[in-house]
Parts: sequence; C-alpha cells; structure tokens
Amino acid sequence: MAQRKTNLAESIVIYSSKEDACWIAHSLKTDQIGTGDRIVDALADVLKAIHLIQDEARKDSSLAVYRRAPKDILAKAKKAKRLPNDIFEVAHKMVHGDWPADWNPPEPKRENVAAFKADIQEVTFA
Repeated sequence: MAQRKTNLAESIVIYSSKEDACWIAHSLKTDQIGTGDRIVDALADVLKAIHLIQDEARKDSSLAVYRRAPKDILAKAKKAKRLPNDIFEVAHKMVHGDWPADWNPPEPKRENVAAFKADIQEVTFA
C-alpha cells in the first residue's frame, strides 16, 4: 500500500499552569492539549494528540480535525514569546522515537516568560 503524505501546519501556545505545576501545550487550529513537567514533554504530548486525531479522522470522516482553540488561548498566543526551534525539534524526535530518553534538553524557567508559541510545519506519512 502506498503511503499518503500529510501536511500539518499548526501553531501551539505553551504556558505554565500554576494550579497543576505543569506546562500546557494547546494547539490553536486543532484545539488539542498536551501536558508535561517540561515544555518539551507538553509539546510532544500535544503533537501526539494532533497525530492521533488526524489518524482517527482518516478512519472516521465524521471526526473534525480542525477546531479553533478558545478565545482566551488565542489571546495568550498573541502575547507569547517564540519558542526556540531546538525545543520543537527535540519534541518532534521524542514523538517519533528518535530521541534518547535519558538526555534532557535545556528548560527555560517558568518565571522568565508567561507563554511560548511554536509555529510548526510538519510532513508525515500515513
């Protein structure tokens, strides 16, 4: 069976949750959420969620892949600082099993910035 190429263009805002003491990554076009103790873990978690909804939508056409995030999340994204590309690259490799589990990338301190934003363009094969 031939593989089908899928393009994903998405923006993700990553912010700290004081209530849960974790990072939350929220996709703006697909309204998926990922969490983690580190930014890279939250980002990897939301990338997995986005891939999962895409995979499920291929099987069930009644599922909507694209759904805008709530207004408060969109507003948070407008004020967010750009996430360094290296952190996205690590998260991407974690999702696809190409990153050693015992090596931790540098992590920005929570108090240094209110939120980060990552604009991603990814090509996957299904």
